[in-house]
Amino acid sequence: MKRGAISIFDIFKKTIREVIAAIYVYTGLHYFLLKLLDKKKVTIVVYHDPTPDKFRAHLEYLSRNYCFISLNTLANAIQHKDWSGIPDNSLVVTIDDGHKGNHVLLDLFKYFRVTPTIYLCSHIVGTNRHFWWKNDAIDIPKLKKHPFHNMLDLLRDQAGFELEREYPDRQALNIFELREMSPFVDFGSHTKFHPILTNCNDEDCFHEIRDSKKFLEEILNRPMEHFVYPNGDYGERETNNLIKCGYKTGRTIDIGRNGVETNPYRLKAIPIEDYASINVLRAQLSGFFSYMKYLRYGSFRGLRPPVI
Repeated sequence: MKRGAISIFDIFKKTIREVIAAIYVYTGLHYFLLKLLDKKKVTIVVYHDPTPDKFRAHLEYLSRNYCFISLNTLANAIQHKDWSGIPDNSLVVTIDDGHKGNHVLLDLFKYFRVTPTIYLCSHIVGTNRHFWWKNDAIDIPKLKKHPFHNMLDLLRDQAGFELEREYPDRQALNIFELREMSPFVDFGSHTKFHPILTNCNDEDCFHEIRDSKKFLEEILNRPMEHFVYPNGDYGERETNNLIKCGYKTGRTIDIGRNGVETNPYRLKAIPIEDYASINVLRAQLSGFFSYMKYLRYGSFRGLRPPVI
């Protein structure tokens, strides 16, 4: 079967997911979570490249049940240990990578008065370079387990892919779009080329974190204070590099909510599928699906297992 094709197993999994989500919603568990467990915490949701129609439906639901705040608001509350400015059921919208499709979401940001943080791969946006993990010619899950330079060799030899090659079509936001969005969006760094940092040597890890910040600050003429770890993989070295480079936050995809005592360089989040139905969105907001996925790899505390 061609990589990326939808199999009967995929359809079965989607159906089961919808059934589980419906049970979760109709038992009222989502209401319990919203009114009791989430009330004094801040939820960070993670998107990548949602369509406008699906994203509108998600924002309509979220706007009825949560109070949108910016990541800057959360970061300042944690920094100053002052939660008085954080409304109940607060939610931060983040979007990873800088896909070109994010630009068509701008009117929705304005309409719903949400200030998302879009994390940019600094040396892919503004170019016709491609995201390496969107290449269908190679097994991406296996590729992720290799050291960074070995991964680049495999991409070149098996898929004919080069990080700095300019392709006929673009996959990322261009400079004009970034500047048009800038008054309504907070931008952050997602490294230069999205390597898995824990697979990098010390020098490459530091330069991916430092150089992406400097580059984005130059082209956008604004500070880059927020960072997200590619693939959700990080360790003490990565968080220390963020501090050295002057970032205020580092967002993970460890499952959970954030409070005044949360480590700002290990912000917890809830991944949301770009194409999720509203019932699945409600269930995913609980963290259940992601927690069960992590549990399969031996993580019992909602921390993302290494390189999955």
